[in-house]
Amino acid sequence: MIRPVSDDTGVASVVGVVLLVAVTVLLGATVTVFALDLAETQSEPRTNAYLEFEWEYFGDGVPLNDSVTITHISGDVLQRDDIAVYIDGTLVYNETENSESNVGAGSKVPGLILEVDDDDFNDLNKPCRFKPTDCSPSDPPGDGDGADPSVVFEWEDEVSAGQRLTIQERNDTRSYDVIEPGDSIRVVYQREGFTSVIAEETIAPEETP
Repeated sequence: MIRPVSDDTGVASVVGVVLLVAVTVLLGATVTVFALDLAETQSEPRTNAYLEFEWEYFGDGVPLNDSVTITHISGDVLQRDDIAVYIDGTLVYNETENSESNVGAGSKVPGLILEVDDDDFNDLNKPCRFKPTDCSPSDPPGDGDGADPSVVFEWEDEVSAGQRLTIQERNDTRSYDVIEPGDSIRVVYQREGFTSVIAEETIAPEETP
């Protein structure tokens, strides 16, 4: 007696092939996602630098002369055109977008946004080396001439340990009050579409001298 051939073997073979294809596709997708994530992670520029903040002239009775100095203490050398500085959300330093708005040959300050509130009057002081004619050692801090001896600008193309940057209000009734106690200062590193905060500090509450 001849037994009929069972279809089970053929069905099992088809199911096995389908499962094998499914597993292969799943593994391929998993590897692809992993590779993309790894590539994205590796492409993100990272930096490791320690910055220190100091502030002066708060609570001295002068409304517009407050200043903040940012010093590179240690770690990676930073490219100046990759750095932005914000005070309470207001951009005060960013060489790549709006380095500054004042005019005059030889007086431009790379990266420092002197005119903050777009009213065509500079709100921050220049360092003396960019406009020595407006500087005098006898000037009070934040003098309204537009440049001040206490403003330090040492951030060159490559910002390394020891270099300082001072952001100081211009003491003039037409100036915008850029720096106030309780404001947050953020130094942001931005490159190739990637942004990270290098350092952040809150200005100490105003104290009575």
